[in-house]
Amino acid sequence: MKILTQMALPVLAVEQPEFAVDPTRYLESARREHTWLARSNMGGYIVHGHQAVKDILGKDDTLRPYFGGVAEFYGAERTPWGQFMSDMMIARHGPDHRRLRTSAFSAFTPRNIDRYRGLMRQVIADLLDEWAPKARFDFAEFASYFPITVFCGVLGVSAGVVSSIRDALEMQAASITFNRDILPDMLAGFEVLWNFADGAVKDREGSGIEGDGLLDILIAAKNAGTINETELRQNLIMFATAGYDTSKNMLGLIIHVLLRYQDHWRACARDIRQCRRVVAECLRHSSIASVYRLVTEDFEYNGVMFPRNTVLFFMMGLTGHDPQVFPEPMDFLPERSNTDQHLAFGRGAHFCIGKHLALAQLEEAVHLITRRLHHPRVAGQVAWRPYLGIWGIRSLPIEFDALPAHETPGVT
Repeated sequence: MKILTQMALPVLAVEQPEFAVDPTRYLESARREHTWLARSNMGGYIVHGHQAVKDILGKDDTLRPYFGGVAEFYGAERTPWGQFMSDMMIARHGPDHRRLRTSAFSAFTPRNIDRYRGLMRQVIADLLDEWAPKARFDFAEFASYFPITVFCGVLGVSAGVVSSIRDALEMQAASITFNRDILPDMLAGFEVLWNFADGAVKDREGSGIEGDGLLDILIAAKNAGTINETELRQNLIMFATAGYDTSKNMLGLIIHVLLRYQDHWRACARDIRQCRRVVAECLRHSSIASVYRLVTEDFEYNGVMFPRNTVLFFMMGLTGHDPQVFPEPMDFLPERSNTDQHLAFGRGAHFCIGKHLALAQLEEAVHLITRRLHHPRVAGQVAWRPYLGIWGIRSLPIEFDALPAHETPGVT
């Protein structure tokens, strides 16, 4: 048996800007030395093989989230942001995590999320009405307004707050890029998000309105003693941050892929069922998330001993590039028979609670965007976000022939 920390492993420089632009080139080189493991320059180890990630990330008894270590990296453990990073739901483990997750779970069931598809269509239609007449814009900027506006609708709060919290959400999501220079802006952004969550709770409690949306469900859990006042606000901030960065970045990647496959673009415009297939294949082909875990007990997997206190980076997007599971992995094939085997939403107890919300938003957005923007093409330099954390496109200039809303082909 080999001990992980004593193995000669290839280095995957995931922190380098060049990696974000073309991960495949680096991964293929590393895979020739080891098919599913690599070393990181960040002080931990990278698991990228599909089966290995699937198996190891499900070991909830020997792994725990590593968000507290993020606050320690920045030297900000005693700040309100540092406390949030250590105490939020996705940083908890065991019974505490189950308690917080259960308090919100009913808001994210497929049946409940489907109630908001009309809202999603209205939000993306309104955005297209505003942006499409320009015939040219930065799609990454456009996409950033979509998920947070939907989230405000799901909460039942005014979308007027979007402009004030958008930049704060960007800074919160940037925390897991491990760039110490952003700490002052990150702390200031967290204060904005806390005030947003606090105001939303107080306004709803003072209104006398009793609904069944996410905010109402969380307030009911607080009133029942399941969660406390701080956890209620932390949950709102966590859901806003997670839903914002993941959905907008994934939408940008989907559109970036479809720009190269105009036949699939047109198929998505004709039929939302094709959008579902395209979204699933993009989650396999270009998924965005990295997951951090700390080993809490020694364990063995596939002849390798993982020592206690080792930090592991699970590169979920790279698992879809595994040729042992997905033949010709970099070919974009929405008709693959096993596309749904992707691991974009994680594994184990921390499997993404917002999966159905994310899928619904992406499907509805792709359908309306492809119907309204004709003959789209890249119109400038594409800029990429760091691969660590939530990968994606920072800037995607596009131009197109806009079709007025009243001339949009019928929906199927």
